[in-house]
Amino acid sequence: MRIAIMMRAMDQDTGFRVYVECLVDTLLRIDSENSYVLLYRSNKWFGRFSSFQNVKEVLLNHHHKFLWDQISVPYRAWREGADIIYNPKFSVPLVSHCPVAMGLQEPAWWAWPQHHPWWDVSYMRTMLPLYCRKAAHVFAWSQFVLQENRKYLSLPLNNSTVTYAGITPDFHPIEDSVRLGEVRRKYDLPEKFILSVTRVENIGNQKTSFSGTKNVDTSIRAYLHCRKHLAQKLVIAGNRVREYLLKTGWHESDLEGIYFLGFVPQEDLVALYNLADLFLMPSFYEGFGFSLVEAMASDCPAVVSRTGACPEVSGGAALLADPNDPSDFSDKILSVLRDEKLRQEMREKGLARAAFFNWERTARLTLNGLIRAVKGD
Repeated sequence: MRIAIMMRAMDQDTGFRVYVECLVDTLLRIDSENSYVLLYRSNKWFGRFSSFQNVKEVLLNHHHKFLWDQISVPYRAWREGADIIYNPKFSVPLVSHCPVAMGLQEPAWWAWPQHHPWWDVSYMRTMLPLYCRKAAHVFAWSQFVLQENRKYLSLPLNNSTVTYAGITPDFHPIEDSVRLGEVRRKYDLPEKFILSVTRVENIGNQKTSFSGTKNVDTSIRAYLHCRKHLAQKLVIAGNRVREYLLKTGWHESDLEGIYFLGFVPQEDLVALYNLADLFLMPSFYEGFGFSLVEAMASDCPAVVSRTGACPEVSGGAALLADPNDPSDFSDKILSVLRDEKLRQEMREKGLARAAFFNWERTARLTLNGLIRAVKGD
């Protein structure tokens, strides 16, 4: 079987890039029976997998994403003799000589349209149902994602597989005090802190940045509600967070004592999780939660949203709170930080739960789904 994979999502500096890179790397390592054609839209990551014998990398330059998806990809896949075209993200060629398959994320364009540009909402509400009907198989990041798409798209999505993302070996408990000390000094971290990893990169229907469904506001309100009872400070990693807060009504005085680190590379992020006393994720609408799994794998207890995929992914290893209620998050923060026995239990459960998420499992489930699609099962 010859598998063509659309690599456009590799150009994004988000969880999608991590997902595609790790999935493809694992597929190429474990699958010696099939061959792969990797189709890139830019040369940003072109050549990343050139060391593998079972792969051909092809650069298809096109300035327009839609035309790249719908014309460049199916034409080149036909020329390469592909048996299936797979896009880890949520679009597929609508006309192709072979079956197509794609990934699914949470349908936020229906559930939270206010957090997306109107043109994105209009496009996705029009095209996603067409892509799903065309796809011979779809791969969801969680059961929550699959059920939400069934609900909002009114489609059965019977040819589907839940393929939870994996966790890279980079995220693990660190015993090296020297390494931890280097990161603490690099970011001028407080001795004790609560960590939130978030982003505010989207542009919504308003002419300003906003936090989207990651809900950094609740992290801050919860911290402000209980900080007089804490020795810990609040540390927030992520681009443009302070800028967003100041643009949306927060004042400098509100943010006093809160550490904003900006973007933190993966090699330092694992140390942050190890140094933190607690991790917060109050997302309104999380489809998987990479940072939650990273925190659990790095021996950091977590308080997370009771909505979205967080309960499913945490699997009883984290405390759950209402993302609409900062006081609920505040109460859970205090309960964890005041109880060393509870913290230790959460760390142990978190490490065990994080071990469930591995890329070989994800890759084998994906490969099985692609084989079924080609066979017409």
